[in-house]
Amino acid sequence: MKRHAFLLGCVFLLCWHTPAWAVQGHGVAEGPVVHLMAHLLLFVALLLLLYVLHTRPPDTGLSWRSLKLSLLFFLLWDVDHLFIHWFAGGMYPDIKDSGASLVGDYFVGSRTLLNLIYYWGRFDHLLCVPALWFFTSALRDFSEVIEKRRHNRAGQVS
Repeated sequence: MKRHAFLLGCVFLLCWHTPAWAVQGHGVAEGPVVHLMAHLLLFVALLLLLYVLHTRPPDTGLSWRSLKLSLLFFLLWDVDHLFIHWFAGGMYPDIKDSGASLVGDYFVGSRTLLNLIYYWGRFDHLLCVPALWFFTSALRDFSEVIEKRRHNRAGQVS
């Protein structure tokens, strides 16, 4: 009976849906401010961590280099997002007045330099995907090093 109730609940959730757009507003006043503050906080945290890892590296292995590269790509991604939010402030009225929508084609309206910068800046996955790849590579290398240490300790104790 519990299995049928679970399946019925899953079917209900799949049938009861609303659209989830990739571009969403953050509210009237507090949302954009808090969102930009979070980007600035992430920027400062990534810079600080990169500085510490560069000036006092714990190790020079591949895993630490991959971690530093991932932090660098995350930093570039965050800077890209800060500029995109800044450009979007001047672009949204232009798009709203032209009849274009963010869901459809970006260039239905006038093709200004601001719109072009915004469009190319929205390719943030070109920075985020390598950041995630280097990060997972670093985690994989870290786990391999830890597993080797555990194996060596187990061999010495026996």
